[in-house]
Amino acid sequence: MNFLGDRSDGMAWIHHVIPGNFTSDRTSVATMERTTRDTGIALLGGGGIATGLQWLAGHHTLAFVTGLCWTCALKLTLHIGHLYPAYATGETWADKRWTGLGTGLITLAALLGVSPQLPIANELRLGLGFLVLGTGLVAYTTGTLAVLERVEVDSSSPPVDLKAQQTVDNE
Repeated sequence: MNFLGDRSDGMAWIHHVIPGNFTSDRTSVATMERTTRDTGIALLGGGGIATGLQWLAGHHTLAFVTGLCWTCALKLTLHIGHLYPAYATGETWADKRWTGLGTGLITLAALLGVSPQLPIANELRLGLGFLVLGTGLVAYTTGTLAVLERVEVDSSSPPVDLKAQQTVDNE
């Protein structure tokens, strides 16, 4: 008997930490490890952006809100990639044109909307650009999740043609 108890797979500790019946320990731990990894990546990315903006611009609120936006956006992006791998990126022109339009306008707002002609410091301009891009990414990922959960598609099934489905429903 080792220090983990009777189990040699290293999973005995989880029954002491989280009480309950684990019928699929490997699946639970794999999901927990993926969730923990994704959360760590999101926190590291958002925290890095927040720390960098705080150091460059010196605005606590701007740095915090920008870091929060990027943390949420990164976590949601990784969440979509895991739960809906077939929908992580669009394959058709119909999807790509709307993604391109949204991304293009948000980038335009971040790069040219916060332009050098504004009477603000360059550091603040950079912070506002990151804020606009992070907010746009959060908007895109939350919109994607809203549609995917409303349609309730299985990630293993091919994309559903919503126009064809709507035509069938209307008949």
